[in-house]
Amino acid sequence: MRKLVIPKYYGRPSIGLALLGCTNRPFYHVCVFPDRALGRRYEGNILEQVGTFDPLPNQKNEKLVALNFGRLKYWIGERNAHISVPVLELLGLSGLFPIHPKSFIRAKDNRALIADQQLKTVAEAAEAEKITQEQDSSGAPSTSHPQ
Repeated sequence: MRKLVIPKYYGRPSIGLALLGCTNRPFYHVCVFPDRALGRRYEGNILEQVGTFDPLPNQKNEKLVALNFGRLKYWIGERNAHISVPVLELLGLSGLFPIHPKSFIRAKDNRALIADQQLKTVAEAAEAEKITQEQDSSGAPSTSHPQ
């Protein structure tokens, strides 16, 4: 299909994540897309790549993000680009914008999940200890016989 407009100058651009990883190994590029009316989310329709995001923790338990703040300021300030929520969260954590409220909600949910997991492991350890004490007190014959 032939486009009759130049997408770089048509409409309001948007900044979002483009998935360019493979199976079980996601990797995102922070990209500028043309107006949504022209289509989106495929590699041929990216105007500019302004950063990368690796969501899987590395050996030091870090999730790596690289952003070009100069180009982001250009697209946000001069071209009035729309920013998706995941990119807003990244920009909030990086210090360019205030921290997004969804980041606080996600942190609260993660703390609750970790607390539940710790309670579950403590309960399992207590139950295992109780079982071993019952086996020892039930009169099981000892293995050492004095002769």
